[in-house]
Amino acid sequence: MNIMSHLIWFSSHKKYDECKLTELVSLLDAYGYKDVDYLHKLLLEENKKKYSGKAFVKINVSEEEEIWQHVTSRSILVKGVIQIWSEGSSYDEVLKNLMTKKYLFEETLDNKKWCFYFNAFGKVINQEEKIKKMNFFKSLLDKYNSVDLLNPDVQLGLLEEYDQTDKGTLKTVYFGKCVALRKYNKSLIFGGNTGDVGMDTEVDAIEDVGGNEGGNATSTVSCAAEWRRRAENPKVAWWTHYALNRRPILGPTTTDNELAFIMCNIAKIKSGHIVLDPFVGSGGLLITASIFNAICIGNDIDIRLLKGYKLSYLNPHMKHKNNKKSIFENFVYYNLNMPEILVSDNSRPVWNFFHRPWVDAIVTDPPYGHRATVRMCVKSPKRVPGKSIKGGSGDNSAAGSRGESDVQTGEEGEDCGEIVEASNDCDEDESKKVKCLMNTKTVAYSCSSAVKDLLNIASHVLVDNGMLVFLLPIQTETLEEDIALLNHEDFTLISYDFQSFTPTTGRFIVSMKRKCRQSASSN
Repeated sequence: MNIMSHLIWFSSHKKYDECKLTELVSLLDAYGYKDVDYLHKLLLEENKKKYSGKAFVKINVSEEEEIWQHVTSRSILVKGVIQIWSEGSSYDEVLKNLMTKKYLFEETLDNKKWCFYFNAFGKVINQEEKIKKMNFFKSLLDKYNSVDLLNPDVQLGLLEEYDQTDKGTLKTVYFGKCVALRKYNKSLIFGGNTGDVGMDTEVDAIEDVGGNEGGNATSTVSCAAEWRRRAENPKVAWWTHYALNRRPILGPTTTDNELAFIMCNIAKIKSGHIVLDPFVGSGGLLITASIFNAICIGNDIDIRLLKGYKLSYLNPHMKHKNNKKSIFENFVYYNLNMPEILVSDNSRPVWNFFHRPWVDAIVTDPPYGHRATVRMCVKSPKRVPGKSIKGGSGDNSAAGSRGESDVQTGEEGEDCGEIVEASNDCDEDESKKVKCLMNTKTVAYSCSSAVKDLLNIASHVLVDNGMLVFLLPIQTETLEEDIALLNHEDFTLISYDFQSFTPTTGRFIVSMKRKCRQSASSN
């Protein structure tokens, strides 16, 4: 297969720009791209800083059109892939170069319907100007009369990149064949369909299952209507159908919709994969994994979130048939496979580590913040009735911040279960931080201990080459210590993509791959 220059066109996404290359390489690997090791070295090891903030990335790759179409249909940050025929700083330069490559037009456009696709990055171009720019190449295209704007066999891409520092100055013009474009790619995702499934097929499938479960009919019909609206308006991204404000049940700290899809793409989740979320909370990440038809399992220490007690709430902008607020209601609304959910403590894992590894991917968002902190169970010497929690709550959580948990837990030990003896007495002040449930209570413990527990669980249950993707908050003053937490003998660190919140705080989107275990015969 010929190796040619291709232009990868990314969304200009300020929040998740650093994730774009990680997501691209992960999806190519998931769909079986042959040169993924070369791209991993080129994009993630050698030139990642070089491409930061860039909307266009030029690389030499094989075409493999079907794989690229799958990638653009699923990716949040990749908008398209163009096979570059010519590029230059002016239209005259591009046309002059194309005059020497007329064979490309003959091979591509003979007896085929075609159209132009134009886009400018960094400047708004009106329709009259667009037509004028496309007509500039009329001398090359006059003999190919089969123009079809609605159902073309081939799209010729004309892309402009303008200088972001000197507004309005044309930097580069790209001309080539569109290999894959998100806007015109109908391999959209719903109910686990990630292959070549058209919009009409998916709408029919949704309507066919509308009568199941009785109360599910209204939600599935509304889903079908949503798909029809999106078919009429291709500018609307497919993942907006799953946006947080369109879900019937909302939680206090649910992971952002776009970020959840990016994390699942980095984790290479496919149909039939077993996906675990050890800090499941309100289930936002498992909803995304279920959309890809994964088998989802989650656990959390806070049963209030799972049952919808006080924390979850009904979306005020939607009509509801009942007042149920459990973690499962959103899965019912989107007609997704139900997850299996456990109440458990990650500092004392419930999973049997002597079994063979069984989890394909772990995707999780531990509650490190002020509204929600990581908690663990400890034994209480006696039950103290009448004490109630005061303060915020969230995934695996109760009130407290990272600073409070550090004070409460004191120094970390190797076993996170041994770090909180100081809070055995539930006095009036302590009731703000400690929940007393029968003969046990939960207390906040440190971020670093939570990461160690997560890596410990992942090292035992993940299959070889299984992916661990999670969020890690950082502060610039403790950056080296935070990165040091990611060192583990059983994992290869793929990337830690930074998302900035303030000049001194942010978080990493961390992706790690489980190393292959040594077989018994090789020991």
